[in-house]
Amino acid sequence: MPAYGVDCSGLVTQALYASGIDSAPISNIQHAQPGHEWNSRDYWSDSRIPHINFNDRQRGDLIFFTDPSTGIIWHVGILLNRDTMIESWPYAVQVHSIYGNRGNIAGVKRVFA
Repeated sequence: MPAYGVDCSGLVTQALYASGIDSAPISNIQHAQPGHEWNSRDYWSDSRIPHINFNDRQRGDLIFFTDPSTGIIWHVGILLNRDTMIESWPYAVQVHSIYGNRGNIAGVKRVFA
């Protein structure tokens, strides 16, 4: 719903579209379908986006977090530098440290390889 703003994976999807990348089948339409409420999980498992070593992270990489209680991917941000990301965390797009209590860092993926 527009009143709620954009969630973390919606921000990533919009950023990819703005960069000329169509992430289909991951999309805002698919995001509304049962089983895809967490598109961050779909981006994490998308084999088209390579995983990279955490120590090699750089601006533009996607950083993923797991829920501390379940270990399941639940959040994604876009790195602005090695330790800062832009993210959507209820209900606003914000800039925060990657070490800011979003869960456990699961890893990093590079869209622009």
